[in-house]
Amino acid sequence: MKSAAISHILIIFTAGALASVPVAGIVPLAKVYGHQDGSGLGKTKSMAGTQHEIVMLLIKKGDFEKAAEEADKIFAMKWPADQEPLLLSELLLLSNQFVRHKQPALSLRLIGRNSKCFKQTPSRIAILKEMGYVHKSMGEDEKAYDYFRQARELEDKD
Repeated sequence: MKSAAISHILIIFTAGALASVPVAGIVPLAKVYGHQDGSGLGKTKSMAGTQHEIVMLLIKKGDFEKAAEEADKIFAMKWPADQEPLLLSELLLLSNQFVRHKQPALSLRLIGRNSKCFKQTPSRIAILKEMGYVHKSMGEDEKAYDYFRQARELEDKD
């Protein structure tokens, strides 16, 4: 029996940050969300995976407004609290997609509309940093500075 080799790949999660992620092969995000069982969570993950693909196709097509509207649907689903890290990854990934496609205002709107889903301090810190990266990409250094400062203050309290 062959054992799967685990390797690390670098993924751009935010407009300015990289993360090293262990993988056993390259798996589309829809597979991460995939319908694993008949539970409510399995169905929610499956629906979110499908919604993610819709958003990515709309971005590819250049229909950014519609993509942002469709992305909001992922965060409006009923998610248990323990799925917050998965949702955060999705938020950061989509934010990065909008920034890469020269749509930083949509990135900020996406974050603003959906940041209420995030209660955990590490998530709130990551969101503040993302806001900083997006503003930095827009040349709004003072706003970026404020968001990074807020993130650092929250890290100091944590």
